[in-house]
Amino acid sequence: MSADGAPRKSGLRDWLADRIGLDELGNTIRAGQVPGGANLWHTLGSVAAGLFVLEALTGIFLATAYTPSVTGAWASVAYIQDQLTLGWFVRGLHSFGSSALIVIAGLHLLQVLLFGAYRRPRELNWMVGLLLFGVVAVFALSGYLLPWDQKGYWAKLVEATITGSAPVVGTSAQKFIQGGTTFGNTTLTRAYALHAMALPALLTGLLVFHIYLFRRHGYTPKWSLSTEDAAARAVPAWPDQAFRNAVVGLLVWGVVAVSVIARHGAPLESPADPTSSYLARPEWYALPLFQLRMFFEGPLEIVATMIIPGIVTALAFALPFLDRGATNRPHDRRRVLTAAGLGLLAVTVLGVTALAKDARNPVYAKARAEEKTRGELARRLALKGVPPDGNVFRNDPTFHAREIWDDGCHGLAGAGGEKGPDLKDYNSRAWIRGFLINPNGALYMGPAKIEKGMTAVDGTPEEIDALVEYVYAETGAPDADAARAGRGRDLLSPKDCDTCHDMDGEGENDGPNLKGRGTAKWVAAVIADAGHPLLFGDRNKMPRQRNKLTADEIEEMTKFVLALKGK
Repeated sequence: MSADGAPRKSGLRDWLADRIGLDELGNTIRAGQVPGGANLWHTLGSVAAGLFVLEALTGIFLATAYTPSVTGAWASVAYIQDQLTLGWFVRGLHSFGSSALIVIAGLHLLQVLLFGAYRRPRELNWMVGLLLFGVVAVFALSGYLLPWDQKGYWAKLVEATITGSAPVVGTSAQKFIQGGTTFGNTTLTRAYALHAMALPALLTGLLVFHIYLFRRHGYTPKWSLSTEDAAARAVPAWPDQAFRNAVVGLLVWGVVAVSVIARHGAPLESPADPTSSYLARPEWYALPLFQLRMFFEGPLEIVATMIIPGIVTALAFALPFLDRGATNRPHDRRRVLTAAGLGLLAVTVLGVTALAKDARNPVYAKARAEEKTRGELARRLALKGVPPDGNVFRNDPTFHAREIWDDGCHGLAGAGGEKGPDLKDYNSRAWIRGFLINPNGALYMGPAKIEKGMTAVDGTPEEIDALVEYVYAETGAPDADAARAGRGRDLLSPKDCDTCHDMDGEGENDGPNLKGRGTAKWVAAVIADAGHPLLFGDRNKMPRQRNKLTADEIEEMTKFVLALKGK
C-alpha cells in the first residue's frame, strides 16, 4: 500500500503510467470519432506525417556521413551513394520520399479544399496547413544544393538570382542566402543549417499545432451527408480510421522503396563547376514556375516569379474568408472550386509544356548526355580517393595532360584555341575531310596565320572520300577501308599533294611527312618538337617541349589528344 492507502503499482508500465500519465496519453491519441465513417480520403494527412518521419530518419542517417563544405560535399554524397552499405538506398528514400511528401501534402490540401474543411471553425488550421506545405517546399529546395553537384548548384544559383530581382529587399536577401556576393562555402553551410536544423524545428512545431487544431475540431464529413447522417454513421478513429491510415501509409512507403530500387537511388551529377555552361532545370515540382518565366522577359520576369505566385498565395490564405457558400456542398462553392480547378490545370499545362520542350530540344538532349558521361566518370574517379581540394578529376590520367596543354599550348586542345586548330574529333573522318576542304578555316590552320599554307584540295566527292580514307588509314584506324585508302594514295600525285608532302617517313618537304600521320608516335613527335624537318619545319608555331616535358608527360598529352577523336 502507498502512503495514501492506494494499492501500490508495480512493473515498468505501471511506473510510467503513474509518472507521465501513460493511460491518459493513450486515450488522447485514440480518442475521437470519424463522422460519416472511416474512409480513404481522411488518410492523406496521416500519410504525409508518416513521410515526414521517413525524411527525418533517413536525414539523420545521411547527416552522419555528410560534409557541408564545397570541397567535401560532393565527395561525401558520392561515398554515401557508391561505397556506404545501403547508402544508395537510404539516400534514395530521402530523395524520393521528399517528392512523395510534396505529392501527398498537395493531395491533402486538395482534399481539404474539396470537403470545404477550410471553413469555420477550421480557418486557422487551413492556414497552418498552407504554411506546412510551404515549409515542405523550402525543405526540398534547400536540400537540392547539398550534394553540390551541377544540377543543384545551377538550379540554386537561378533561385538566388530570382530572389535578388525582388524590389527593395532583393539584393540583401540574395546576399544573405549566398553568404556574400557569390556562391561558396558559406552558401552551402547556410543551406545545410536551414535544411538540417531550422526547417525540421519549424515543421515539427507547425505539425504539432496542426494536429492539435485537427483534434480540437475533428474530421470534416463528406458534403453529401447531413449532420444527423454523419453522426449516425460515426465510428471510432481507433482502430477503424487508424487501420486505413496505416495501410495507405505503408503502401506509399512501399511505392517509394520500389522506385528507389528501380532507379538504384537518387541521381548524382558531376561536381559543381561554376565555369561551365550548364542548362539548369529545377525539379519537377518547380517546372510550372520555370515555364511561366518564359512568358515574361527582362523587367517583367518579376511578374512570373513573384507577383503571380504572391497573388495566388494571398488568395489561398484568404480563402476561408472569401468563401461565401451556404454549405460545404460543391454546388454552393462553384466559384472556389472552379478557380482551384483552373489553377491546377494551368500548373499541369505549364509543367507538361516544359517537359515537352526539353524532350524536343536536341541541344538539351546533348547536354544531358554529356553531363551523364561526366557524372559517371566523376563517380568512378571518386572510388580511387578524393584529393584534398575535392577535385576528383585529378584522378583522371588525362587531367595532368590537360593542365599542361592549357598552360603551354594556349588552347590548341579540343575546345579550340586562338593560335591553332580545334582538335575536337581530331583523327576522325569528319575532321580530316573538313581540313582537306578548308585547311585555312577557323577550325583548322586559319588561327595560326601561316603564310603560304596548304590550299584546299579540289576534287569530286568520291576523290575527297578516297583522300580522307588514305589519311585516316595512316592513323592506324582498324576500320579503315584499305581499297579506298589505296585509291586515295594513288591520287596524291595527280592532286599535287606530293609537292609538299612525302609519304615514306624519311623524306623532308614543305609540309609534314604523312607516313603514320596521326598515330601515337607521330602525335608525340609533334608535341615534343613540331618544328622537326619531318613535321612542320620552319612554319611551326608551337613551343618546343622536348626539353620542358618528361617522356611520361609527353605520353600523357599524346593520349589526351588521341582521346579527342570522334566516333
